[in-house]
Amino acid sequence: MTRLRTRLVNRLHPDLLFWLVFLGLNFLLFLPLYALNAESSHFLPFFQVAGTSWREWPARLMIWRDNYDLFRVNLEIALLAVIWVYIAWLRRPVYRWIFLVIYLVALAYYLYESIMLTFYAVEPVFYSEYMMARVGIPFLLEHLRFPLLAYGGALLLIMALLGLIALLTRLLLDENVAASLSRWSRMALLALIVGLAGTTIHYRAALAQPEMVVSSLSYKLQRNVAQSLARRDETDGFDVAPIYTAYDYDGLTLDETPNIYLIFVESYGSVLYKRPDYQRHYTALAQELNAALEASGWHSASGLSLSPTWGGGSWMAYTSVLFGLHIDHHPYFQMLFKRFQTERYPDLGAYLHSQGYRYDWLSSLSSELSETAWQNYERFYGTDRWLKRQDLDYVGQEYAWGPAPPDQYALNYARQRIQADGDSPYLFFFITQTSHYPWTHLPEMADEWQSLNVEPVEMLDAIDPDAMAHSARRANYLRAIEYELRVLTDFILSEESDAIFVLVGDHQPPRVSRRDDGFQTPIHIITRDEGFLDEFLAQGFTSGWTVPDSQETTRHEAIYSLLVRALVARYGAEGVTPPPYLTHGAEVNAPVPEATSPTDE
Repeated sequence: MTRLRTRLVNRLHPDLLFWLVFLGLNFLLFLPLYALNAESSHFLPFFQVAGTSWREWPARLMIWRDNYDLFRVNLEIALLAVIWVYIAWLRRPVYRWIFLVIYLVALAYYLYESIMLTFYAVEPVFYSEYMMARVGIPFLLEHLRFPLLAYGGALLLIMALLGLIALLTRLLLDENVAASLSRWSRMALLALIVGLAGTTIHYRAALAQPEMVVSSLSYKLQRNVAQSLARRDETDGFDVAPIYTAYDYDGLTLDETPNIYLIFVESYGSVLYKRPDYQRHYTALAQELNAALEASGWHSASGLSLSPTWGGGSWMAYTSVLFGLHIDHHPYFQMLFKRFQTERYPDLGAYLHSQGYRYDWLSSLSSELSETAWQNYERFYGTDRWLKRQDLDYVGQEYAWGPAPPDQYALNYARQRIQADGDSPYLFFFITQTSHYPWTHLPEMADEWQSLNVEPVEMLDAIDPDAMAHSARRANYLRAIEYELRVLTDFILSEESDAIFVLVGDHQPPRVSRRDDGFQTPIHIITRDEGFLDEFLAQGFTSGWTVPDSQETTRHEAIYSLLVRALVARYGAEGVTPPPYLTHGAEVNAPVPEATSPTDE
């Protein structure tokens, strides 16, 4: 490595060498975010100004771009390089080590930020990710089955990257190179640092945002720590009193108790309305399915609900609905999970229990938890029975995440088991699995769901979803959603009771949606009793399965109160007044502030 460095220093002009290395190290920090979003980002920032007024060009090119390109400047790396060039007495080996450590910390953070932005559309918060990792990493490691060669290859790749960064650092901070820089390079560096100083003074904390052209690790860390402390305080300061007040449903007696199916559709996001190709196919499908339901006497109302999560974290999305509480980070969920092991949360299941309902839950994942873990979940959600993969008597092919039996089989088998228990009304909860990423293999729809329970003749071919072309991934997602909605429609059509079906998307699909697609997900209320839909229509839902204006109708944490209000309004005992519709659920804590752009300040 020393020979290579010497050769480069001797052969390349100092100015050329300095600027190549400086820009290379700088752009490397922004490479992870660009690489993970290459399918939806332009390599060159000039596309950002296409179709806009020339007056907007300076701001879009020099200040704020929502295109995740490489051509940005890290404040700390630029400042350290300028100090090395202009202050000769600081040119010591220890300075190189300081630079290298700061750079590696920055690279690690930018990689961490890129993962969070790409897969969850949220900025990183140490406190949330730490609490999630404590549970998630052991589970992930337990189920990973990579060969040892893969781990060895990853280790070699990391070592090669570290060696390259060390070499580039030594080239950038070379005494001879610094001493030999031309006047023009020194003037350019001085102009750069003056510009960075002006940007820092004017925009300050906005430099933490990934869209800023000038980016600062210091401000990113400062913002992360502030949000971590805020979330810790939110969790530690949890007060249950407002929840019991908000959901004091004692006395809201129902004269009629229809069965209720609360089914979350995995990765069912409003991106289906927001991309022209998706929208055409999805709208046609929704109209077809709605027509089939109407022909059999079923009526629907639909809207868009704001999910607390994006691209993952399904448990927070459906718990927000069940609890009527905005749960947007794992530490908050974990606090609730521990708190309500011995104390019953006044959730949807608790209210329906008070009206004589059974509460059944289906989890079809093949990855089994310990018996203690299952008991903890049963206590937390207050279920009467939790049907697991081992209870489904299934020997056939499994699919998707988990993996799991086809949802067509799991749903019908579970309903058969539940209805065999007697005539008492029930609340049935399920989150679909076949529509879970990576959408590489899908089962066929069967005329008879029992026919799916046959041992597979051969194993499915392994497919690496990350190596798949983006167009193929998008097509697979659409097919998975079509399969899921057809399964659910068939399931509803075969229902013999006058049940109520609530179908809700948990979050936007990962990898095929973007941050600017938002957090909304479709929600459908389906019933034979058209009058039950009146309350939903009054709150902005539309008849049928489509939402023409694609505007947010409700929020996940508001669905609980809206559903109870609709039940009481339609089926409540004489003289019972429906409870209020809580448009933001039970509000117990002030939310952590969202990120803003420079134009918002």
